[in-house]
Amino acid sequence: MTTRRNVLRLAGALPAAALLAACRPGEAGTGSTDTGTAVGTGPADLLLIETASGLSLLDARAGRIVMAPRDGVVACDGSAIAFGSAGTAGTRLEVLGNTGATSYGVGVPGDLRPRVVSPAGTYVALASGRSAGATPYRPEGRAQTTVVVADRAGESRRVTLPGCVEPEAFSAEGDRLFVLDYLPPQAPDRYRVRALDLASGTLQPLLTRDKTVVPAGAEEEMRGEGRQAVFAPSHQQLFTLYTHQPDHLHTRDLLSGGARAGKPHVHAFVHTLNLIIGFAYCIDLPAPFGEGPVPAHAIALSPAVEDPFVVDATSGTVARLDGAKLTVAKVGRFRAKSAGGSTAAVVSPDGITLFIGAGLNLVGVRTSSLATTSGLTLTAPIRGLGVSADGARIWVGQPDRVVALDASSGKEVASLPAPGIVTLGQVSRLT
Repeated sequence: MTTRRNVLRLAGALPAAALLAACRPGEAGTGSTDTGTAVGTGPADLLLIETASGLSLLDARAGRIVMAPRDGVVACDGSAIAFGSAGTAGTRLEVLGNTGATSYGVGVPGDLRPRVVSPAGTYVALASGRSAGATPYRPEGRAQTTVVVADRAGESRRVTLPGCVEPEAFSAEGDRLFVLDYLPPQAPDRYRVRALDLASGTLQPLLTRDKTVVPAGAEEEMRGEGRQAVFAPSHQQLFTLYTHQPDHLHTRDLLSGGARAGKPHVHAFVHTLNLIIGFAYCIDLPAPFGEGPVPAHAIALSPAVEDPFVVDATSGTVARLDGAKLTVAKVGRFRAKSAGGSTAAVVSPDGITLFIGAGLNLVGVRTSSLATTSGLTLTAPIRGLGVSADGARIWVGQPDRVVALDASSGKEVASLPAPGIVTLGQVSRLT
């Protein structure tokens, strides 16, 4: 299903996976397709798929859906998934590992929905006040929000906060919950990031990079658009990409009297949230980032280092950020540009190659030099990318299906139906 176009090595010399013929998904838990014939010969990969109906899991080895679409949230590091279902007795919370096996399930009083899952599913933050179609970044206005923290023992903390509040991430020690505090609460058009101290139940401003409390009037108020986030391998930092922010002032700008006056070209930045200290810092991105369509932008993070990569497929621009210094380390160009649609990006497990999917184009970029090293032209638009844990396969989401490409040759080695796929979320190793 692909046509070769300057196919160089995508991720080094690796063995091809076994061919898996396209098949109809069987019922979850049956271990077979709808014909009753066991498959069991495909790649040992578990695929997390996002559809309009929720999250779904596909077992590529068995060639079947192992979890039908459900409304849930995934931990930032992909290690756990949480689902909540409301009933007459309250909300039933179920937490799964990234293999699809249930870790635990508990009941929580009230009509709540999971919003944030900590690594390994240790903690889950649930909140009230979300109807169908609303998201943490496009919430319905409300006068107050109930937030509940639960673990495998059940509810551990409940607090009702004034305003429209959406949980975003747990601190590394689990003693604070970073939230988006929307303004004005009942008709939100902007938000600020704050910390909910779980011991006292109070909302607090973040710290600056030099570990001082952000003074009143200097908290950043953001109007997020095209928002994507990646979690550092150390679980210490959350990097979030914002685009189209011409009227936004960072805390450092508010404190210094307007440092952005000399930066009219800045329309995108990466918001860095330190989950240990509790400070936030924004890395401004140079033009043309933020000038093109929001869906053409993507952010990815290497599993080996904490340097994020930001892609603008409209202009064919890629930037490598320094996750320690919080600066733009290098900017490069890649040879394929988006003709519309969403852009996807993922880094190979060895950290050597950044894969970019834009339109029909799949491009490999060397992470060290940002030079284009490979390219494929596919026959269907790309809807998300993932790489197998061993680096042997590049999984590509496409309309109503996912395909696996051999990372050495670019040859298609597996195909699975994925009805209604919006994007391919992640690829995990089956055990």
